[in-house]
Amino acid sequence: MSSSSLGKLVKITVAIQAVTLVASYLAWVSDGCDPFIPFISDTDTNPASSWAFTVGFTFTGVLMVPLSFHFYQSRRNWEQENKESRIGRMNLISAISASISGISLILISYTPWHEQMELHMVQARMIFGGSMIWALLSTAISYRMLELDTRFSSLFRARRNWTVFSMACLLGLAISVYSYAGLSLAIPEGHMDTVLECSNLGNSSLSVAAFFEWLMVIGFAGVTYTGVQEARLMDQ
Repeated sequence: MSSSSLGKLVKITVAIQAVTLVASYLAWVSDGCDPFIPFISDTDTNPASSWAFTVGFTFTGVLMVPLSFHFYQSRRNWEQENKESRIGRMNLISAISASISGISLILISYTPWHEQMELHMVQARMIFGGSMIWALLSTAISYRMLELDTRFSSLFRARRNWTVFSMACLLGLAISVYSYAGLSLAIPEGHMDTVLECSNLGNSSLSVAAFFEWLMVIGFAGVTYTGVQEARLMDQ
């Protein structure tokens, strides 16, 4: 795939994700649901917003899998010309992590957590865990590139900033959930009583956790968007 086509694929993937988040939230609010920060997955429990959640994240996940493959191939080609970079193993693990996250995103689109909570939570951890590993390794790869070519300096800085932002949000999410659920770092089953068609978190810790979840997903989207610059630099 050419660098311009790869850049366009990145833009389309991020755009679909952004539209999905906005459409899900607006549909949720328009149906009279609590506007103050539901969990993203809460929007899948209401028929008014679940269509946007399911359709949007299905397409996002479907695009993430080939996107991870094409970036793997692009980085592999670059490594062959810059063997001292030693990014091969990181590149492979990064691609696998992104693919797992994409596949899990497709699956979670059809696993509302008010119907299959345990499976949903496993899929959510696969998405966030895979995305975080991918972000960290992509940042490390861009640093290796910077060591050999200063043109990658702005890419590394942008990717580092978005990754640090995402990690901080993940930490905030974990601390907020811990303050409510303890060491399990999972939403307790008692919360299921409120997750109907319009959930009301009813707890400040959960509202804060949901807020950090939205920010973390935005952070991952930011990391993804840096791929536009990476694709362009790879082709120069």
